[in-house]
Amino acid sequence: MALFTPFNLLIMMIMTLFTLGSLSILAGMIILINRAYSSELKTLAAQTSRLVQKGIAEDIAGLVGQASTLLNAINDLIRSTAGLGFTLILVGFVLICTAAFIAYQMVR
Repeated sequence: MALFTPFNLLIMMIMTLFTLGSLSILAGMIILINRAYSSELKTLAAQTSRLVQKGIAEDIAGLVGQASTLLNAINDLIRSTAGLGFTLILVGFVLICTAAFIAYQMVR
């Protein structure tokens, strides 16, 4: 009796795709929940906005320009992290849908 029959290979493929899809969705959710809006980024944004206010009050143009650049960088970081999490979730759904399609084709 052969261990790797075509049926067994298809079952292993389905299980692998489903497992990888589930892990990808989980990783995407963890990234979205923990990293996109972490407390360190919130603190850094709050401190930078205080720095901008102080720079405006004391009329220091260079300080205000650099602080606004830092705020833009923080926003870009949050957007790219959220994009990565969303992409992982999307890839996970595609993998799970592919596994379901293969399973449906086997049953049919």
